[in-house]
Amino acid sequence: MIDVDVEFTKGVLFVRLKGVINKSNEYVAKEKIFNIIKNGGIRYLVFNTEQLDITSDVTLFDDCEKLIKQNDGKMLICCSNMKEFATSYEHVENELLALNLLTA
Repeated sequence: MIDVDVEFTKGVLFVRLKGVINKSNEYVAKEKIFNIIKNGGIRYLVFNTEQLDITSDVTLFDDCEKLIKQNDGKMLICCSNMKEFATSYEHVENELLALNLLTA
């Protein structure tokens, strides 16, 4: 089960993912996030994955990054366990740092 919490602050969409994500349930997050990005023209996206367990290869992050790049934007990931993610994603320690980086 995955819980998706979204918040829009100062032009940045924050997505907090909690629970377990895998190939069979990632569509829940994709559907919600994709609609917001597409309908809102979101340019800046920050994923907070501190409370997320990834149990299989998921395409959520790749697919969201592609959408954000189409809007000439940037995606960041907040997590303390960096090894869960490919090095192609830009990481920050926390949401405050992400907000400062994207709105500076």
